[in-house]
Amino acid sequence: MHEAMTWIDSHAHLTMFDTDEVEEVLGRAAACGVGGVLVPATSPDDLDVAVRLASDHPGSVVAAAGIHPHDAAALDDTVKRRLERALRLPGVVAVGEIGLDYHYMHSPREDQIAALEWQLDLAVEAGLPVVLHNRESWHDLEPALARRCPGLRGVAHSFAEGPDEALRVVELGLVVGISGMVTFARADNIRRMVAPLAPDRVMVETDSPFLAPVPHRGRRNEPAFVVEVGRRLAEVWSVGERAVASASTAAFRGLFRLPDSWPAPG
Repeated sequence: MHEAMTWIDSHAHLTMFDTDEVEEVLGRAAACGVGGVLVPATSPDDLDVAVRLASDHPGSVVAAAGIHPHDAAALDDTVKRRLERALRLPGVVAVGEIGLDYHYMHSPREDQIAALEWQLDLAVEAGLPVVLHNRESWHDLEPALARRCPGLRGVAHSFAEGPDEALRVVELGLVVGISGMVTFARADNIRRMVAPLAPDRVMVETDSPFLAPVPHRGRRNEPAFVVEVGRRLAEVWSVGERAVASASTAAFRGLFRLPDSWPAPG
């Protein structure tokens, strides 16, 4: 008799859900076999919420502390000290969500690069992995990562570049995060990117509340739906769903240095 599959949603913005519904969201996830979630901070405003979610749910939630490129201009000395303190708190396992976003440009390019560089160095100094955001910015992100490898660990979350770029992520020693985009009807580019990757270098994610996968398009995304991401990957790789769940969960535990007993059964 096989043990039940354990999925982990490696990237879900539970800070964007109402506080009083998080328990229900986690309950629905658990009912689908999704036992654990990583919640990244994105700004000074949600940093404490992300950390508190990990503290309140130690058996099922871990957090990353970081400043998203959209809010890079807010990374002053006060926020830097807050991040440094947060990284020493229980349940905080990474620096993130950090990176570059040249599509929206909510913060100036120079501020984004400065925030990225400082947070990458912070992660290396703390011995923690990074949770990376990339949009139309790989040409600047890749060299920043390469300068710190080997030594830097992390995941390129919801990655959407080409196969060569994804293989470069792996070459740098990082993991590729795959979101619900892999299920989209017109996302052949994502499936082509995923095809040459080894399952043990990939982690499934939802990026909740965004990017709801098929068959949940048009709804608010949530961690329970990460199973659909895994199912589509199984089709791309022509393997069983159990193999995808096992590889993704093992990659998650390895990257964030969590024991095999995490997530704890509910």
